[in-house]
Amino acid sequence: MDLSGNRLSGQIPESLRGLYFLSSFSVAYNNLQGPIPSGGQFDTFTSSSFEGNPGLCGSIVQRICPNAPGAAHSPTLPKRLNTKLIIGLVLGICSGTGLVITVLALWILSKRRIIPGGDTDKIELDTLSCNSYSGVHPQTDKDASLVMLFPNKTNEVKDLTIFELLKATDNFNQENIIGCGGFGLVYKAILADGTKLAVKKLSGDFGLMEREFKAEVEALSTAQHENLVSLQGYCVHEGFRLLIYSYMENGSLDYWLHEKENGPSQLDWQTRLKIARGASNGLAYMHQICEPHIVHRDIKSSNILLDDKFEAHVADFGLSRLILPYHTHVTTELVGTLGYIPPEYGQAWVATLRGDVYSFGVVMLELLTGKRPVDMSRPKTSRELVSWVQRLRSEGKQDEVFDPLLKGKGSDEEMLQVLDVACLCINQNPFKRPTIQEVVEWLKGVGTINRNQNKDP
Repeated sequence: MDLSGNRLSGQIPESLRGLYFLSSFSVAYNNLQGPIPSGGQFDTFTSSSFEGNPGLCGSIVQRICPNAPGAAHSPTLPKRLNTKLIIGLVLGICSGTGLVITVLALWILSKRRIIPGGDTDKIELDTLSCNSYSGVHPQTDKDASLVMLFPNKTNEVKDLTIFELLKATDNFNQENIIGCGGFGLVYKAILADGTKLAVKKLSGDFGLMEREFKAEVEALSTAQHENLVSLQGYCVHEGFRLLIYSYMENGSLDYWLHEKENGPSQLDWQTRLKIARGASNGLAYMHQICEPHIVHRDIKSSNILLDDKFEAHVADFGLSRLILPYHTHVTTELVGTLGYIPPEYGQAWVATLRGDVYSFGVVMLELLTGKRPVDMSRPKTSRELVSWVQRLRSEGKQDEVFDPLLKGKGSDEEMLQVLDVACLCINQNPFKRPTIQEVVEWLKGVGTINRNQNKDP
């Protein structure tokens, strides 16, 4: 977000701390005054982001703020630079989807509650300590509210303190950011013994109080499967919340397919098929085995992480339960990512198991085609991956959808079988989509059955 050199005046709104997905920020060379917000992403931005504003104060620019009465209520940016408008424009520009998405973003934001100011999420180092689960009971110990639990049977870390965690992330340095999503930023942490962890710093408006939050985290920690990212522990103190996960050496599927130079060429068909099978197994465990059953609500390639052997692990499952009130297996808040959201969400914003199946179908199309779900740089008729694939398939040109890196290498029949499965998953009618367990069985049979034995979409 670059607002430098725009003759802005007034004070930086505290509500901008809610833009937790920002990796960079600049209001340099304006006429801004007052304290620079602290906490959240503002602890990661460089001092150059605020230079050229003599009236700004705070530790980042090494100018002490006067303790004038009423300072917290000093003027904010002019109304013409309404915070919601700025956020909406940034979302529209970053998504590359033009005016329509910008307007949609503004409308969604107008429905969401943004609290100006609010409590800082700065960590109080002299009061916060984190301990392992052994010997600590969160309901009876004196410092129960300050405890980090590691309820898994096989833990990567023991007796981790907040000081060690801060050191491992270099005080949540921006350079250690390895991912971002709808629930916060993810940082790489390297402990003194060399152990690597992924630490998600949660952001957002929590629908659950501290005790309920702990209960939900402990419930999620029981979801143990070889194709799920393992939750190692958490830390909670007032408004400050961290989740600690196992570290995935090879990052996300999105990174390998769409961002890493020569990444797609390193994902041959057998590797891509293994990823699809592994991710479907993890999703099936969430839907049918673990208790309570979990609707992911944001299945996408960036939430499928890869270990050093390119085994797939589904990430960010159940996080909506920590942020928003969750009462049944059907939830009523829109959570999802453009290109993966099932069409039925347009009529009723309800997340279901079959909605997850649709999103997973889109992931399979990404694996087959090497293309993003939405790409505004492409011609209008092929910008949306789902409609493009469906059109070519209806015209009998299904061979044209496959990634050129995969074609003609002896796996075309297997790719056609997976395409059949993916097209079943992206059926416009949710009741005609298969269950995820059916998807698992079909993917398991790819290469061992005749394509004509698959159900006809």
